[in-house]
Amino acid sequence: MDAIVGLSYRRTFRAGPFRITASKSGVSYSVGGKGLRATRRADGRTQTTISAPGTGLRYTATGGKRRSDGQQAAGRPGGDRQRAAVREPGTRTARPEVHRERGGLRPGAWYFAIVLLSAGLLTWIPFAHAASRLDRPDIRRRAWVYGLIAALVAAVAALTPVDRHGNPVGATGRTLSTIVGAAAVAVMATGCYQLIALRRTVYGRVISPSPTVGSAGTDPVVAAFLAARSRRDESRSLAQHDPGLAHDLRIGRPDLPGPYDDGGLVDLNSAPAAAIASTCSLEPALAEHIVATRRELGSFSSFSEIFAFAEVEEGAATRIQEHGILLLK
Repeated sequence: MDAIVGLSYRRTFRAGPFRITASKSGVSYSVGGKGLRATRRADGRTQTTISAPGTGLRYTATGGKRRSDGQQAAGRPGGDRQRAAVREPGTRTARPEVHRERGGLRPGAWYFAIVLLSAGLLTWIPFAHAASRLDRPDIRRRAWVYGLIAALVAAVAALTPVDRHGNPVGATGRTLSTIVGAAAVAVMATGCYQLIALRRTVYGRVISPSPTVGSAGTDPVVAAFLAARSRRDESRSLAQHDPGLAHDLRIGRPDLPGPYDDGGLVDLNSAPAAAIASTCSLEPALAEHIVATRRELGSFSSFSEIFAFAEVEEGAATRIQEHGILLLK
């Protein structure tokens, strides 16, 4: 019988909490400590492992889609030849079309993915992105805080004494490893909680369009309301293309009446609380709260920011979207 000889290779490189493993099947990388580690495997799947050092308890969650043999071969020498071998002569490989199905990931879901997959070390990235989009100093400070925490956690992990298998050594090693794991869990939990509202502010929320009015548009009262809505849309378009003219025409300032009919708009970045309450049919207390929030933030950049920070309920949010406008100061 002929002997079958297999060639294997495996090499691991460590740098603090980061670990890169190169093997025959590809390259995998991971980050974390003894109590918590997130891994991107060579087959394309992600794996998160949470354990309690010294107890033997371990929880492992695996997600993502496994790459096909052809995809894995592409990352190895000779991968193109292997893929070419399975093609039929004279055929062309079509590029797969990507379709986003209903119920897929929502915009901004990568905020939470990067926090969890990095075991909290990269939590500062979503906050830095949000700060750049919203130009908010308070969010920028949070990004710096999370970045500093990540640096401290990485430093503690690097100082943790481990053996050649990566296990903590002695009481000091176990203590520091526990601190790293607890800090990572705390950062992930706190960061994800704060990112829930922040994601809505950056990406907004999808609101279903109102149904088209059919024969009811012949009613004179309905026709008048639809005409006013059309005027509001025209005024918003004018303000978007020529903010200076919108300011001169006093669009969105029912408290400063002018010759131009904007259809019943109110500028949520400059109008007083009384004008906001009257135009949007809001409770005076809610309008005052919106103005106070505006004063704290400086200005609103989107309706979703108003809804999130001023804690506006759905009914009031619909009326605000119908009659509100956001003009630059």
